Amino acid sequence: MKKPTYRRTFIREWREHQGLSLRQLAERLEQEPGGKTISHASLGRIETGVQAYTQPILEAISAALNVELFDLLNVHPLKAGQVVDMVRLIKTLDESRQAQALEYLRFLTRK
Repeated sequence: MKKPTYRRTFIREWREHQGLSLRQLAERLEQEPGGKTISHASLGRIETGVQAYTQPILEAISAALNVELFDLLNVHPLKAGQVVDMVRLIKTLDESRQAQALEYLRFLTRK
């Protein structure tokens, strides 16, 4: 196996967290509107840091996994846990409810 060359991502962790194989993720990428075609082998190399990724590929993977692009690069799905889940939930609220939720969280974290 080749030594990783590129920056570590959490694509594999997000894919496995959702119970998908490399082939299944590759199929999802093709099914997205304007989807990118990439082989499961290339996806595997990207996951291990052996092959470079491009912005369009990362965006397609993000859409296929229904996660934020930032999360693919920075967040392990099992280690982030409830905080990431809560942020995602807050993002689904309308602006007024988002403001209320953030105000309440600020209140809770005051020392």
